[in-house]
Amino acid sequence: MEDAELDRSRIVCQIDGVEVHSISNHIKKNYSDPTKDLWTVERYKTEYPDAPLYSKYALHLIAEERKRSAVSTASADPTGTKSRAKGLFHEVFSMGNAKAAKSSLGNPIEVSILANHQPEVVPYLELVDPDYVFNIDLTKTVMMALELGKTLYLWGYHGTGKSSLIEQVCARLRRPYMRVQHTRDTEEAHILGQWVVATKEVEEEVMDKDGVLQKTKRYISQTEYQLGQLAQAMIHGMVYCADEYDYAMPGVIAAYQAVLEGKPLVIKDAPAEYRVIKPHPEFRFTATGNTNGTGDETGLYQGTIMQNAAAYSRFAITEEVTYMDAATEQSILMSKTSVDEEDASRIVQFGNAVRDAFKKGELTMTCSPRELINAADNGLNFGGDFIRGIKLAITNRFSRVDKAVAEQFAQRLLG
Repeated sequence: MEDAELDRSRIVCQIDGVEVHSISNHIKKNYSDPTKDLWTVERYKTEYPDAPLYSKYALHLIAEERKRSAVSTASADPTGTKSRAKGLFHEVFSMGNAKAAKSSLGNPIEVSILANHQPEVVPYLELVDPDYVFNIDLTKTVMMALELGKTLYLWGYHGTGKSSLIEQVCARLRRPYMRVQHTRDTEEAHILGQWVVATKEVEEEVMDKDGVLQKTKRYISQTEYQLGQLAQAMIHGMVYCADEYDYAMPGVIAAYQAVLEGKPLVIKDAPAEYRVIKPHPEFRFTATGNTNGTGDETGLYQGTIMQNAAAYSRFAITEEVTYMDAATEQSILMSKTSVDEEDASRIVQFGNAVRDAFKKGELTMTCSPRELINAADNGLNFGGDFIRGIKLAITNRFSRVDKAVAEQFAQRLLG
C-alpha cells in the first residue's frame, strides 16, 4: 500500500482526549514523570480495556519495521550492536535534490539506518511524521552527532523545534529515542535508578480440607532495583534526550558528567549486575534547553538555572536553534492545516512581527511555530477568522500591553 493511500487518522487517548498514533509513546512523553500522576501502558490497558493502543498508520509502520528486520542481510553483533542498512541523506529526510543536502563536492551523503531491534526498544521507535520539514544544516549537525557518537546540546527559544528535530531524525534513522523531561524536582534516582517495593503475584500449592493439593495465587511484596531512564538507554543503545537540561538542579546534571565523557555509568547503590553500566555501542547522549547554561538573558525562562560551565563543556557539539525562515514556516503551516498559501503567508508575517518586537524589547512574549499552527487551525474553525484564531492561540495569554501591540500587528496583516 502506498503511503498516500494509508489511513493516517489518529486514535484518542482516554487519559486526556489528545489524538495520537501511539498510546505508549504518548504516555512515555507526558505521563512518565515519577513526581506526578504516573501512567504505564499496563495501567492504561487495565483501566481502558477496550481502547486501542495504536492507530492503523502506527500498526502499518510497526509491520514495516518487522519486515525490514526479517529481510535484513546484516548480522547483529553478539555484543548487542544493532545491524545497519545504508541510505542517502537527501532521500531519508525527504529533501529532494537540494544542493545543500549533499556534500561540498555535490555527492550524496550516506547515512546509517538501524534494523533488527530488540523487543525492549521497539516501543521507543518514534513514528515518522511525513509532513515534518527539516532544516538542512541543522539536520546535518544532528545526524553527524548520531553517526559519529558525539554528545549534542541544542538550545534556543521555546517552539523552535529542538527536541522534535532530534525525535524525527531518530524516527527516520530508526534509532530508539528516550526523551526525559527535567524540572527542579528531578532527582538523581529518577535518572540512575532506585530500590522500590514491588508487589508480585506468586502461585503456590495448598492442601485443602480433603487433602487435595490446590493451586492458588497470592501477592507478596519485595524490594527490587528499578533502573533509571539513563541506565536503560545505555544498556539498550537508545538516543537519550535530556530535555529542558537547564531546568535541572546542578547536582542532577553532575550525575551525567562521566557519561558525557564516554565513561561507564557507576551506580553505587545498585546490585552488582547494575553497579557499572558500560554504554551500548549505539547509545547516544543529546540534550536541549532554552539557555546555553549561562543563565536566562531574556527573563522568559525563570525556571532555568545557571549551570556549572564544566557541565556544558563536555558536549562535543553545541548549536543554537533559531526560528525557521518564513518560506519554510509557511510550508509547514500549510501542511499541518488546510490554510491556503496567502493566509499562511500573512500568519507567518504576524509571527515574525511579534518575534522581531520581542528581540527589540518592545514585547515581553514571543510565539512559536506550534502556536501559529494552532492559530491557523482555530481561525479555520471560525470560518476563516484568523484574528480570532490568533487571540485564542496566542495573544490572550499576553499581558494587556503586549496583547494590544500584538493585536495591532494582527489587524494590520490579517484585518
